[in-house]
Amino acid sequence: MFGEPLRQHKAVTVRDDPVRRLRAQLPEAAFPATARTLPTVLLVLFLGLAGTTFLLLDDREGHEVPAAFVDAQREVASSTAKSVGATASQRVTDLRMAALDRSEPGPLLDALARDRKWRGAAVLAGPARSLVAAKGEAVPAQAVPADATDATVTSTVAANGEPVLVVGAPLPDGRLLVATTAVRLPDAAQDETLRQAFVLTTLSGKVLASSGAQWWNADPKTAALVSDAGRAAAGTPGVLLGTPTGERQPTLGYARVTPPSAPGGLDLAVVAAAEGPLAHRGAAGSGLLPAVALAVLAVIGYVVVTRAVTRPVLAARADLLRLAAGDLDTDIRPARTGEAARIVAAAQLCQDRLTGGEGNTEPVAGRRFTARVAAGLVAATVFAWSGYVLVAYRTKDVDIPPVLVGTARVQTDKATDALRRSLNNGLSDLEALAAQAKDPATLRSAFERLMVGQTRYRSLYLVDRGGAPGDPVGRPPLRTTAPPATGAGLHQQDQSGRVPVIFAEVPLAERGGALVGEFDLDHLRSLLDQVPGHARVVDRDLRTVHATDGFVAFEEVTKKDVRDTVELARDGQVVGTIRAGRDGPVILASAAVRGGAAGRLGWTVVTEQPGSELALPENLVRKNAQLVALVAALIALFGYGWLLFTVLGPLRRIARAADRLVAGDFDAVIYPQRHDEIGTIASCLEICRQAVTQGPGRLGEVRRPRGAATDPTQLLKPVVQPDRRPARATRPPRRRGPEPTRAGRA
Repeated sequence: MFGEPLRQHKAVTVRDDPVRRLRAQLPEAAFPATARTLPTVLLVLFLGLAGTTFLLLDDREGHEVPAAFVDAQREVASSTAKSVGATASQRVTDLRMAALDRSEPGPLLDALARDRKWRGAAVLAGPARSLVAAKGEAVPAQAVPADATDATVTSTVAANGEPVLVVGAPLPDGRLLVATTAVRLPDAAQDETLRQAFVLTTLSGKVLASSGAQWWNADPKTAALVSDAGRAAAGTPGVLLGTPTGERQPTLGYARVTPPSAPGGLDLAVVAAAEGPLAHRGAAGSGLLPAVALAVLAVIGYVVVTRAVTRPVLAARADLLRLAAGDLDTDIRPARTGEAARIVAAAQLCQDRLTGGEGNTEPVAGRRFTARVAAGLVAATVFAWSGYVLVAYRTKDVDIPPVLVGTARVQTDKATDALRRSLNNGLSDLEALAAQAKDPATLRSAFERLMVGQTRYRSLYLVDRGGAPGDPVGRPPLRTTAPPATGAGLHQQDQSGRVPVIFAEVPLAERGGALVGEFDLDHLRSLLDQVPGHARVVDRDLRTVHATDGFVAFEEVTKKDVRDTVELARDGQVVGTIRAGRDGPVILASAAVRGGAAGRLGWTVVTEQPGSELALPENLVRKNAQLVALVAALIALFGYGWLLFTVLGPLRRIARAADRLVAGDFDAVIYPQRHDEIGTIASCLEICRQAVTQGPGRLGEVRRPRGAATDPTQLLKPVVQPDRRPARATRPPRRRGPEPTRAGRA
């Protein structure tokens, strides 16, 4: 039955089909066909990537506001809302410091009235909030939460329609100090190209105040869009786009005012309105050529891998299955690739030996086109395509719209103003403590409350007349020991260390010594982070004090463009310009820190935004090109590695085993190492080898060796127990199977 060809038995059942019965015994029966499915999977992946390439690189015709400008307006709105929120938090700190005074309500309210930032103040008593004393404008006490146990801030609208903040702080005797202060928006830059405006609204969309250009109020649609932006600010910051007019489109960024002292936020929102330019996106169809090229390479690669790997493997597997099942008349087809040709030569040798021939098959010699070379060439073409895409879509000459330069000026000015206010407010906090805290216990308690309320400090402590620090609140001091200054001020310690030391110092006239508050560098960096790109602070000697990226403290700025920009900013103007950089154009902006004690430090904020990092159409296309090139290279790399590990490597090992058979070595066992087509080929070669050495009776039967391939073969003799029973009770001995031979293990 095993000697007849399978093709002559077309009507046999599956159970009587020797080839199918043999396949059921092979390890391939429980696992998918790798050599057949892998090229198809790679083809589908590359065709899908080709379609994605067309969509990502197809820069279609059209006009729209650049994403860089949209992102900038959202950041401007967020930074302005943070500025308003920081002012609210500072007012909470100011009132908390004022509440430390244990004097009578009259002197306390008089002191607040003399401070022009407060519009009105009152002292309330009991749960009913009965009025004890008041000064200035009427205070809406009902705006303060009834369950407030610490200083708090809320917002409301005064009778004249102006927005006000209502700040409350508990007094030591259980009463409540309440004061109101106005909410002011920062001034908008006067830029005719940008036409920046800031609008303060409630979360219900009611407009409360504005600054800057009033173009948004002249158009009813844009005015309604401002109200919509105020209502949308209840969620996360975002941007709304208006109806285009000519070559410009209203762009409204919005953000809610959420001061650190009120995590729930206030009923206020900031809308940053500007007119964005409608930029020309480019020519349609720019992604068609690389997409078509990748699709063609995918199809060609599929054909090459199929003909060089899949078809030879499947053909050799089918022929070996018939031969191992007993069809000695099967026609073993030749193969063109090297590994399959060597396996076919071994199969032909076994067939010749089993049919009574001499078995003089010659080894496969000479250079042949191998399956590994074919797969490597296909992977190399994909790598070449990735390199072409990277080169073709690289760009250095970025056309930066002028409005982005104006936006950079606005953002740099906002960051500089936030830095100035934080430093000046820190000094004001210490001055308030020095005026009100009389004994060390009260002073330390005030330090702890101030550290909790403000994140600008890293350490607060008292120094004696010689400058030696006392027990600090916060982290250990970095300030070197030196006698305190004669007047209050901000100081920068000149040193060559890695960490700049910036601190506020207020002398204590009565007891000697001084209050010192060191500023946290992480807090200062968070203020600079409001500007995208790289921002740094330089002192009057053009040394780097702080930066958002890695920097060396007190390293001198050597770039001529940056030095020129700083010199222009020191003349009192916010500078914004485009300069040539190593990797393309760069937006340089700078603003000097002016006003109060911070202005006497001589600091200047400088920001750099490389044009290649802006969200412009050409940069987006370039980044998309880098993405698809990387994905294609990864698919080729992992696809080739997968093919090498699951098909090509095992196929090469089987080819070496076939070479040993052709060389006449029929004693070495061929072990299947894969549960797929390659494992089937190995099993069938092993069956043929056993049939050559032990007879054709081994065909059609799988005898799997046990143990490892490196274990020595041992011949074990059967152990016969002596029969101690009477002769009449003896039974005929059982028929034992054949003894194991060196060709396999028992």
